[in-house]
Amino acid sequence: MRSIGFVARSFVLSAFAFLAGISGASADETLDTSKLPRISGTKDIFASPSSTIFTAPGAVPEAAEGTVAALTAAGWQPYAPAFGEQVKTPTMAIATLKKGAVGLSVFVTVAPAQNNATSVTYTGVIIANDLPFPKDATDIKFDGDRPFLSCVTAGNLEATSDFLRTELIARGWSPWSAKDNAKAAYADQKTENGLYAYYVRDAGKPLILVLQKADGGKTSVKIEAVPPDVLHPAEKQEAAKAPEVSPAPAAKPEDKIGDAIDDLAASIIKQAQQSVADSMQGAKSTAPDKTDKVADEPTEALTVLDGNTAPIPVPSTAADVEFDGASGNLEFTSPSSVKQIAAFYRSQMKTLGWTEEKSVINQANMVALAFHKGEQDVSLTLMKMGGAVNVTANGSALEKPEAAAEASASSDAASTPANEPEKELEAEDAGGLPVPKQHSLSGSEQSMFRHGANASVPAKLTSVLAFYRRELGKRDWKEETSKSVIKDDAAELHFTTAEGPAVLKLGRANGETTVALSVREDDKAKKSGLMAKPGQTKLLFGNYLETEAAITIAGKTIKVPAGAGSKGPDGPTLDVAPGKYPYKLKGGAGGGAPDEPIEVGADEIWGVMIGPGGVLSLQMY
Repeated sequence: MRSIGFVARSFVLSAFAFLAGISGASADETLDTSKLPRISGTKDIFASPSSTIFTAPGAVPEAAEGTVAALTAAGWQPYAPAFGEQVKTPTMAIATLKKGAVGLSVFVTVAPAQNNATSVTYTGVIIANDLPFPKDATDIKFDGDRPFLSCVTAGNLEATSDFLRTELIARGWSPWSAKDNAKAAYADQKTENGLYAYYVRDAGKPLILVLQKADGGKTSVKIEAVPPDVLHPAEKQEAAKAPEVSPAPAAKPEDKIGDAIDDLAASIIKQAQQSVADSMQGAKSTAPDKTDKVADEPTEALTVLDGNTAPIPVPSTAADVEFDGASGNLEFTSPSSVKQIAAFYRSQMKTLGWTEEKSVINQANMVALAFHKGEQDVSLTLMKMGGAVNVTANGSALEKPEAAAEASASSDAASTPANEPEKELEAEDAGGLPVPKQHSLSGSEQSMFRHGANASVPAKLTSVLAFYRRELGKRDWKEETSKSVIKDDAAELHFTTAEGPAVLKLGRANGETTVALSVREDDKAKKSGLMAKPGQTKLLFGNYLETEAAITIAGKTIKVPAGAGSKGPDGPTLDVAPGKYPYKLKGGAGGGAPDEPIEVGADEIWGVMIGPGGVLSLQMY
């Protein structure tokens, strides 16, 4: 559950996306989040085309389910992360949807600033590589950065192939004939139970489309990026070919290519079959077969794990148990079914005096549980992942103050575990910047004159540092070694790039290496006329309230009109020297109480937005 705080922070920042210039639509499509469908009984906190926040009646799960249903009815298609879990707990839910090439994130949580009401945030999402979703697609998993798409559609192989070919061509992709080693008008290659095709665009990685017959006359779809040399397998085959024992007729080049592609396609199709089988496992309860044992298996009672150190019971079948009393998190896997584990917790927690709260997430492949006893609470998420069930739990019942104190006292030692091996890390893309593929979480940021990537990586700091020096060097970034600061548990490197100066910051937290990589876009900032005098920083003020607000900062009181900055940086500005600046707000929900100081550096641009919850500051350059 460590990723929740990271994701939540990203959504808080994106709530003020108008300051950052974020757009969730392509050049020929527009998104106005303030006009999107929502459930009845909502109340606006603030609204703008790029981001809208409102309160909704009911608890988080009900509000999230109703909101997604309303958007789906309007043509939005929800999808799950391709390589992670969708966050859903009794107090927080995140959903991602797409309509055409336009992306949307929905963040539902409890809002303390709104008297603990349920808050819903709509934010436009930039999709780096759009892939087409069939209109009736189900079980959609999508990642626009890699790119990757998997889903199931009711269309047959031919109709689905025609639809995807048309849509990919419209997005700039061209079919590729591996046999002719060139672009082609039509490049489907049929197999026994499906077909596959390659697509290319510019100098990027090619795509492979794999269609496979699925149960009930449906078709499984998988589209993903593959290495460019997949399109030229003949050379690799020739290099690896064993010496000939006896003369034999030479194989034709097209035969070699065809054999290599058939082998590759068979492997990918086999993976696609397994992926579809796993994703559909929970949906087969109405027609179980030999491969689906979730719905009809006996719910044999599980016993409690011996030697359990967590404050709540753990089943005896649990493996890879990780309990962190400092943060109140518990994680483990189990070969038992979701149904068995849910029954275990309902029985054990009831015996211990806990009361179960109602949850709308109660499926064969996923169950969310919530319990409370007095002022304590605990939430559990049980999710079927391949052949095992992943269980995550958090809540005040799992927090141990003595563990937090111990963790704080030993943080230096924990940040550099002696037995952690060095790793050769692979790269993947996050918002146009590299992050290690072996991350536990990652994300990207985009502001008006600045973009960046963040990640948390289960590897030594030295391994991550070596990764970035290698990958950034490939991009012709030049490290300013005189500015580099490298310690055992932290590092800060500065680079010059074609876009402008860049900074890489590495640290240690929770036994992993944290990454913050940012690039300033010089040309855009200088052309905007918003740069401060050399050595100073410019503050841009905005106000989402319906009345004028006043903020006192750096010894000056700035009056910010209602709605200032809602459509662009048209509010008042202030140049200040680098440093920390406490402030006091009047006329806003902050009630005049001082908040955390805003700390700025030289030659930066910061947005300072006033809203119902107080002030949010965001570095824009």
